[in-house]
This record gives sequence, structure tokens and C-alpha cells, in this order.
Amino acid sequence: MPVVDRNILRIAIYELLFEKELPSDVAISEALKLSDENSTEDSTKYINGILGKILALKPSLGIS
Repeated sequence: MPVVDRNILRIAIYELLFEKELPSDVAISEALKLSDENSTEDSTKYINGILGKILALKPSLGIS
């Protein structure tokens, strides 16, 4: 995994799980924009998949 992808995921996962005032779709959209501009061709699809799964699991993590 490229280092830039790992860092984009770190930021976006933090935003999804802990930033209450930031809508989830905005956090995901910004992460995808960053990956599109700064990483490989396949990164956007990969990051979208990971963040979608995190968002789906959020309720079961006990984080509101």
C-alpha cells in the first residue's frame, strides 16, 4: 500500500469515527479527491471500499 494511501485512510477514518460535526459523505469525498490527485489509479477504488466498510461498521463499534 502506498504511504500516501495509508495516511489518507488514517485521516479519513479519524474523521468518520470521531468528528461529530463533519458529515460522513464529506469526509469520504475529500479522501477520494486526495487519493485521485496524489496516488495511483487504483487507490481511489481501494480507499472508497475501505471507508465504506468502516462507515458500515461504525454502529457496531459503539461510536455514535
